[in-house]
Parts: sequence; structure tokens; C-alpha cells
Amino acid sequence: MNQNLRYITILGVCLFSTNLSKAKLINATPTNYEGFLTALTAGDTLKLASGIYTSNLTLNGINGTNTKPIVILGTGNSTNFQGQSCCNTVSITQCSYVVIKKFQLDGLNLAIDAVKAEGTTGNWAHHITLEYLNIINYGSSQQNVGISTKCPAWNWLIRKNKIIGAGTGMYLGNSDGTKPFLNGIIEYNYVANTIGYNIEIKHQINGQRELMPETSVNGKTILRHNVFTKDESSSTGASARPNLLVGGFPTVGYGEVDYYEIYGNFFYNNPVEALFQGTGNIMLYNNIFVNHFDPSGYRAVYITPQNGVSPQDIKIFHNTIWAANSGGGIRLYTPNTTYKQYCYGNAVFAASAITNFTDTIYNITGTYSGATNFVNSATIDLSTLNLYPKNGLLTGAVTPINLFTYYTDWFKDFNQDSYSWIYRGAYSGNGMNKGWKLQLDTMSTPAILGSFHSALNKNDFEISPNPVLTKLSIVKNNFIPSQIEIINPNGVIIYSSTLNSSESQIDFTDKPNGVYFITIKNESQSVVKKIIKY
Repeated sequence: MNQNLRYITILGVCLFSTNLSKAKLINATPTNYEGFLTALTAGDTLKLASGIYTSNLTLNGINGTNTKPIVILGTGNSTNFQGQSCCNTVSITQCSYVVIKKFQLDGLNLAIDAVKAEGTTGNWAHHITLEYLNIINYGSSQQNVGISTKCPAWNWLIRKNKIIGAGTGMYLGNSDGTKPFLNGIIEYNYVANTIGYNIEIKHQINGQRELMPETSVNGKTILRHNVFTKDESSSTGASARPNLLVGGFPTVGYGEVDYYEIYGNFFYNNPVEALFQGTGNIMLYNNIFVNHFDPSGYRAVYITPQNGVSPQDIKIFHNTIWAANSGGGIRLYTPNTTYKQYCYGNAVFAASAITNFTDTIYNITGTYSGATNFVNSATIDLSTLNLYPKNGLLTGAVTPINLFTYYTDWFKDFNQDSYSWIYRGAYSGNGMNKGWKLQLDTMSTPAILGSFHSALNKNDFEISPNPVLTKLSIVKNNFIPSQIEIINPNGVIIYSSTLNSSESQIDFTDKPNGVYFITIKNESQSVVKKIIKY
């Protein structure tokens, strides 16, 4: 072959291959969207037009990549998938790196699930993102679910969805402890008026995580900034369920050291059961629990054995609980005594406020009716409810922080402000609450104000020297107006200021030796760095 022709041929093949691999934006309608599904490749976006979709969304073998997920995008509630009796509305089989967002799923009260990673033989689903879905009318029975996984599922992000009136809001994992759900993030969702659980994450039996290399890992599952509520539509008697239940992890092998981080959530009302129940390894902090009902025999927060797993590593701190439950506020039952269980810095207004913890310090407790003495507005009327502390109240000695600094947002309060550890309950502060108002809706994510042009990251700042002896220097590589706060080894905010210049110095000369935590934040994000003073 002529050498020039050979080069031209190779160049043409390369250009053709590049063109084939280029991500595509595909506009689809209710009449033609199914024909595009099997041809989706990494990086593609299938944009679904407004309209009524009377067939389901079957996703089988659709796989993006970490850097090029496949996105299936609607236009909001006007992209409306209606349920069919034949099948689940969104069916997921052997899919990965797929984003499903911004449309409505209406079950028409049929006996089906809204979104389901199917329990078929050999199925799996990982790196699935579900966000801005409006899920309604999946309440034919308690067994019908808004979001369900019945296969090994890992690295799911479930955020900013509304699930209203389902039989069960989310049911993640299999009822027999097989098909584990792991390393998930569930955040900023609103789950309301379910018959059974708002969310249940199933227990995991031994030997299951070892069945696949991708699940042969240790990790954690985070539930944060969600709103959970139940009403008179809840099932009763033996079918009664908590708002949230998290099951235990394997007791040996992979997953043995897994844990839940459950923080910044608002639990509101359960007429038939506990607001929260869990076992295994649980970090429960900065949540607000309110129940105006008194379900007979049930505590508001119940840490108890389930499916053969006893409470293990339990850390409950900085929660505010206001509950009419005559059965109690926070109760620990039959823990595994080879572990420790801590209950620190909570504000609990309920009968038998905290029971059975051997390591319980710096909590403020009182009766359900006595909450009004401590918070701005303890009222049954949600429109005027304000559990932010009154001026000068819900404070005390500094709570030790060393047990908690490992966890994701240990240094923040319910409003995502820096926590000064002289406070009790979910809020750090008193007087006027400038944060999110308690309500039955999705929580707002931190807004980016006009003066902040980009999110913070650790490369935006140089903080030195570390360890520090006298002067600590903060150099801003990218100038962004920012706030700085410093927490001392006792958990007290000792410094708070605005960084208005590209370089600042803070005098550490007279500060005691120890570990300090520096938080630099704007309205969208925060970065925490550990500093040692010698």
C-alpha cells in the first residue's frame, strides 16, 4: 500500500472511532424513547420530553463509566411515567454508572414498585444515581416500594427525591440478609406517609460480601439531611414499622467493620412505632426527632438486637428529641458488651429520656411538656415549630470530641454550621435560628451566594506550618471570600473571622498544646484541616 494512503487510512479510522465514541445528546419522546435505550453508550444523555409515558423504563446492560456516566433526564413532573400492572416502572438489571433524574413516577396504585434493581439470578447494580424523582401512588400495599434493591448493589447515590404515600419508601437489600446494599449515600430526600417503613436497609448475613470482588470491601452507608414522616395511613399491630430501620452488618469477614452515619435528618411523627430503630455499628448525630403521638410501648429512638446482630459500636451525640412516647426517648437494649456505646451531648425531652447506656454524659433531659422552657417554640403546629435553643440555654461544660472526629460532618450542626461543643442537641447556637425551618419537604442544599464563584477545596489554601509553634499562616491560592473558624482540643470555637485578604496570620503563641480543627467555608462547601500546636 502507498505510504501516504496508509496514513490517510489510519487517520480516517481514528477519526471514525473518535466520532463513534463521542458522547451524544439524544432527544426522545413517549413514542420513541424505548428504541434508544439499548444503543446508549458511556457519556450519552437521553433527554425525555414532557408527556405521558405509558410503557416502563427497562434498563438492561446499560453501563457508563466513572468519568462518563449515562444520563436519563426528564423535564420534571411533566415527564410522567405511569405504572403498568405487568412490571416495575423503572427496572434495573446489570447496570452501572447510570444517572436517572428529573421525572415523575405515578404507580396508579397498582401492585408494583417504582424503581427496582431486580432480584433476578446473577443481577447486580452499582454506581446508580437517582435524583429529583417524584414518586407517587405506589401504596397498593405495604409490599409496594418506591426504591428497591433486590440484588447486590453498591455505591448508589439517592438524593433530592420525593416519595409520598408508598407502601414502603425505600427497601434496600433482601429480606433474608442476602444481596447486600453497601456504600450508599441517601441524602436530601423527603419520604412521607408510607404504610410501612419510610426506609429500611436490610441486615446482611455472613458470607454474602465475599461472593463478588466488588462487595468484598469494607465501607459505610450515609443517610443525611432527609425528612421522614408518617401519619395515620401507617399500618398497625404486627405490621407497624419505624420511620427508619437499619439492620446489622456481617459479624465476620468483609463488612464486619461497616457502619452507618445518620445525621442532619428530621424525623417527624410516627403514630404506631419508633421514629428510629437500628443495630450493629451506628453513628447517630445532629438529628431532630419529633413525635406528637404516643405509640404504646415504643421508644422514639431504639437501639436493639435484630436478626441475630446486637448493638455494637454505637455513638449517639448532638441530637434533639422531643417526643410524647411514654415508652421513652433513647433506649439501648442488650448491646454486645465487647463494644462500647456512647450517648453524649443530646437534648432529650421525653419520658425516660435516656436509658441503659453506661457511658452517658453531658446530656440535657426533661419532659415532653418541659421542652418549652428550653427552645423557642415547642408547638404541635408545625408552621410555628422552632426547636432552636432560647438565649443562654442548652449549654454546659465542653463535651469531649476525641471519640467523634473520625466521622464525616462531626464538626457541623443541624444547620451545617460549625459546632461548638458547649451546646446540647442538634443546634450549635441560641436565640434566632437562621437555618432551615423545620417543615415537611426536602431540605435546601447550601446555596452559593453571588460573591462566591467556586467551591472550596484543599488546594485553594496553604495552611502552614503544621505543627505550629507561634504564627499560623493561611495563604489563599484562589481568592474567594471565606469564613474561618478554629475549634480547640475541647471542641470550643476559639476563633471566627472572615478571610478578606490573600494571606492571613493567626497567633497561636499563647494557645495550649494539642490538636485543633480549622474550618474554612463559603456558603456552598467547607474544608476541615487538623493542626497540631506544640
